[in-house]
Amino acid sequence: MERSPFLPLPEGMVIGQVELIETQLTVEVISTQPFACCPECGNSSDHIHCQYHRTVHDVPCGGRNVILRLLVRKFACWTTTCPRKVFAERLPDLVRAYARVSNRLLEELKAIGLAASAEVSERLAPRLGMQVKAPTLLRYLRTIPPPSDIP
Repeated sequence: MERSPFLPLPEGMVIGQVELIETQLTVEVISTQPFACCPECGNSSDHIHCQYHRTVHDVPCGGRNVILRLLVRKFACWTTTCPRKVFAERLPDLVRAYARVSNRLLEELKAIGLAASAEVSERLAPRLGMQVKAPTLLRYLRTIPPPSDIP
């Protein structure tokens, strides 16, 4: 399957189906990687244990909220010394572990937060099709490393 110009996905991911309603665009994203690495021990596994859907918000498109419905697989770790027996595949190029927003949306929200105060950004974001609360935005901004070239 070829790469989509609509939604630039990392290598090894494809669009399964797209569902369009009046105010929302839901895109199913499927990983096609043949294996995943255990986050505990680092060994790769190709034994799929099960799969589940994970919902992540993405940057709005055409005035609609974009929801990514990720089909995430769980793999079995066969390393005997590893305490983790089952692990979910990580998709670091698309979304951080446990995050509810995509990396693209996170960067957009950080840019808005750096341009204006958190309170102003909270009021501005819905006009741009994004939702964020001031405390959440401040938490995102705290993850930005300080500039290293301070005179």
